[in-house]
Amino acid sequence: SVVSDCHELIRLLIFKGQVSEEAMFLRVVRAAGGKGVKHEYVRVVEAYREHGKTRHHTVLNLGRRDLLASHLDLNKLMRLLHGDAAPDGRVRREDVHAVAAWDWGPMLAAGHIWRELGLEATLDRLTRPGRSDATTLSDRALVLVANRLTAPGSEHGLARWLETDFVCDRAGRRWLPAWRADAERLPSKTPRVRVAMRQLKQWYRTLDQLLERKSDIERVLYLTLRDLFSLRVDMVFYDLTSTYFEGSGPPEMGAHGHSRDGKPRNPQVLVGLVMVDGWPIAHHVFQGNWRDAKTVPEVLSDLEQRFGLKRVVFVGDRGMVTSHNVDLVREHGHGYIVGRNRRRSGEVFDYIQSATGPWIECPVGITAREKLTPPKTLVQEVASQQPGVRVFVVHSEERHAFERSQRAKAMERVRTRLEKLARRVAKGRLKAAEKIGAAAARVLARNHGHRYYDWACEDGVFRFFEHPVHFTREQAYEGK
Repeated sequence: SVVSDCHELIRLLIFKGQVSEEAMFLRVVRAAGGKGVKHEYVRVVEAYREHGKTRHHTVLNLGRRDLLASHLDLNKLMRLLHGDAAPDGRVRREDVHAVAAWDWGPMLAAGHIWRELGLEATLDRLTRPGRSDATTLSDRALVLVANRLTAPGSEHGLARWLETDFVCDRAGRRWLPAWRADAERLPSKTPRVRVAMRQLKQWYRTLDQLLERKSDIERVLYLTLRDLFSLRVDMVFYDLTSTYFEGSGPPEMGAHGHSRDGKPRNPQVLVGLVMVDGWPIAHHVFQGNWRDAKTVPEVLSDLEQRFGLKRVVFVGDRGMVTSHNVDLVREHGHGYIVGRNRRRSGEVFDYIQSATGPWIECPVGITAREKLTPPKTLVQEVASQQPGVRVFVVHSEERHAFERSQRAKAMERVRTRLEKLARRVAKGRLKAAEKIGAAAARVLARNHGHRYYDWACEDGVFRFFEHPVHFTREQAYEGK
């Protein structure tokens, strides 16, 4: 076609610097067509010398001259091939300079994956016809996703990213940041907000619209990933984290609970993530004061009803294990792999003690593989005390080193306080047995001291020593 030939010509001219000037020129030839009509055809011809003689080689047939008129200026092409200067009043090539450039690659890659996964078509279909945003929700959502992939930040910080990257919608229209003028911003009630509120609300509205369609989006994306990557859906991994608010947070969700961010004074929410074969297929947001185990029934129900998973192996950590949850998983016909809390059941210690056979080394994970000396994770199966349940004891070298170090630090702190208490008793500052016992209890309550030490007070002499039962048990727990 004419268009493809023009593209070929452009690529050809890019490499024109490799040949000498006057090496190429245009040639117009006439040829008879049907019914005696004659047409003119344009060719790019290269001149070269061979054995002292000038020869011509047709590099490219551009096609009929009359059809090229709307696509190609032959006079400009002739001047370009001959290296002639631009005519008066025209911009010369050497006068053109690049004054700015924007990153295009990240958005190009994100957009390709976005469309490959069918997200653009899915959001277009899920948007009600007739709404003003019927064709733009997907474009706006892609901007938010691409921003978090390349330069994670808030919707306010997204404006700075729009200045450095070329971000456009499907029609090629570039998204530009809308900055507030200082004259309007500084005297306002929100002088720190530099982005125009209309643009911020645009992104916030996009998040609200995505939330309304969350269930459908996740289900369609799961079906796409399942078919595209042949996912094995026989094992489901589920885990939780928390994220906190600097303000009060949403009143119906934000609450104080076990903080994984080290921010116990801040209200938070729990975020649960469901993984299948290494791919996230769903996420859930729960109230910040929920226990991990309380979230499991809702997640199981969602897997069955929304994703149609009838028989899976549910994998969760020890915080999700309750007798009710285990019974629930069994009643629904699912299998499970769960961690057991080491200290809440005596049978766990028995299982650890019975792990006297050969250990099997587990494959090294991604994080461990990046270390100079990858730590090992070992596992062995032990005899179960419950019919139909298999028990495995897992030992992590990395976890063992960490927990042993933490125990040594805790024991040092507790020992220092116990030595101080012993000096008080020896100097007669503390004589009553009940007061000595209360003081010792307070010391052992800190840094888990009761796990490591025991004490006795006889004939006015206070002494402490490693606990004959608990200390040995703690050493056995390390790394498990």
